[in-house]
Amino acid sequence: MKLLFYFFIFLPAVLFSQLKIQGYVYDENGKPIIGSSVYVDGTTFGTSSNEFGFFSMQLPSKSNSILVFRNIGYKNEFIELQKVSGVLKITLKRDIKELKEVVIEKNLFSRKQFMQLFKSQFLGDNRAGKNCIIENEDQIYFTYDKMSNKLMAYSDEPITIINNYLGYKINYQLQDFQCKLSRLSVQKEFVVSCQFGGNSIFQEIITSSKIQKRRQQSYEGSTLQFFRNLLNNNWSKDNFTLYKGSFPTNPNDHFKVIPLDKNFYKIEVISKSDIVVQDRFISQFNILYNNKSQSKLIFYISEFNVDSYGVYSNYDSILLSGDISKQRIGDLLPTNFNK
Repeated sequence: MKLLFYFFIFLPAVLFSQLKIQGYVYDENGKPIIGSSVYVDGTTFGTSSNEFGFFSMQLPSKSNSILVFRNIGYKNEFIELQKVSGVLKITLKRDIKELKEVVIEKNLFSRKQFMQLFKSQFLGDNRAGKNCIIENEDQIYFTYDKMSNKLMAYSDEPITIINNYLGYKINYQLQDFQCKLSRLSVQKEFVVSCQFGGNSIFQEIITSSKIQKRRQQSYEGSTLQFFRNLLNNNWSKDNFTLYKGSFPTNPNDHFKVIPLDKNFYKIEVISKSDIVVQDRFISQFNILYNNKSQSKLIFYISEFNVDSYGVYSNYDSILLSGDISKQRIGDLLPTNFNK
């Protein structure tokens, strides 16, 4: 699952079936690769290949997530979980890194300044984000485009994040980070938009009643909770309420939930006030959480799928903005989080 966060101013998990995934990881010469990471993106589900390249793990069910295969020195491979069947045979190709051209020029900003802006937008500027530690900051590289006032970041290796606030260790493979500012600056108050994406695996490292309470607080009002509640038709003034423009509206007049297969559901958007712009379906709603958090939901698609975790398909065609989109890595929970 590729995560995209945007900042403008990217059903309870009751599961009915088990899914066993097993297979082998080879190199291009057909030799087994030892110690390859195999995990479900955005979850705590993961394992590694043994001396024969063999891996095996049991999952509660299939989902809309992807299975990630990763090993240092090789290119990542991805498989949609819905398409997994039988014994898998995965071939990882060598990742030959080209030497990057070094351009010597006077830097307007220091690496420390770049890192401060990156952390505020990537981890978050709240208590959760500030309690996160990136263990391998030296793996993060920055470039700054002075023409567009845009900071970009990338990493060849996964970023290791210790989230002491929510009690998780996260390995995050950063695929894209772009932060646009309104002027030639690295001050967060001039940020116009920020987006980043990648894949991740979570490991629980701290469990306590305080941590569980914090996790519940991060869950409340999140995208994960919204789509789970959409499946359950769970709407109320203390939860999510749906608005069409400035007026509250009945969600049953706009969404139809159709069970597909045990843990999958099709959502049909049936709003009567839809419009079409340049052959694209558009339906727009406002959502209010707990009578205070305001967000906007725009569909550029008339139907999509949601699994029992609340993970939805067609990410590029569903845009969430406002309070619901302000969560950063510091607030992020694994998609298999069970409240």
